[in-house]
Amino acid sequence: MKKLYFFIALCINSARCLATPEYVTNPCQSDGFGSQFQAIIAAAIYAELDHQQFVYSPFQAMEHNYNNDPIFLTKKEEFINFIGNFELNKGDIPPKVNYKPILDNYPELAAQSATLAKIKQIFRANKDTDHFKNGRFNIAIHVRRPNPQDNRIEGADTPDQLFLDVIGTLRIVYHYRNPLFHIYSQGDAEKFTAFRTDDIVLHLDEPLEDTFLGLVFADVLVTSASSFSYTAALLSDGKVYYIPFWHKPFPGWISVYDLTSH
Repeated sequence: MKKLYFFIALCINSARCLATPEYVTNPCQSDGFGSQFQAIIAAAIYAELDHQQFVYSPFQAMEHNYNNDPIFLTKKEEFINFIGNFELNKGDIPPKVNYKPILDNYPELAAQSATLAKIKQIFRANKDTDHFKNGRFNIAIHVRRPNPQDNRIEGADTPDQLFLDVIGTLRIVYHYRNPLFHIYSQGDAEKFTAFRTDDIVLHLDEPLEDTFLGLVFADVLVTSASSFSYTAALLSDGKVYYIPFWHKPFPGWISVYDLTSH
């Protein structure tokens, strides 16, 4: 019934179901890649569900350019691969609205949308999907930790022990697959000594693109309370275990607290 009410409300309030489509674009932001990519995905899905036309507004600014790379934003455009695959906003569509709640309020519809399928397809189109090249069953774990351009503690203070408990449980769950665990994080290596075992690979302070690809293309993804790994999970075709935070899970995702309680 929730799905039915959603579509009825859209049709009654705007009459867009029968009218010429209007235009939706993603809001302009200056925060990190994960948050901005999530907003782009949400806006595109909203446009489909609301019978409007999505036009893409390219990145204007972004945090975490630690080395002041002059082509930092260009690399991010090539990475998400929207230019050339979605109509561009020519500057006449004002990017004012936050569309992220569409993912939280209607996760089933968002997950089944043709737009998300297209975004996943074009994201993979210019990449080698055999990211790890090791013949193993790869489990990626995002351990969010503080960084120089993000002072939000929530989500970065998840204890190591929670991740270690998850790893211990997944070792049992996937023992027949001979899993290899990949920890993606930031910070000094000495702060990650608890994760130094033969079946764990540390990926610290690696390029954003490499980190995001590892999360997306892993056979299993364990997210942090973070838009970065949440957005990677939206694009993943693997099994997703998530740490609950303010964004709702997509269908099929499993809370790590349910996993570790067994």
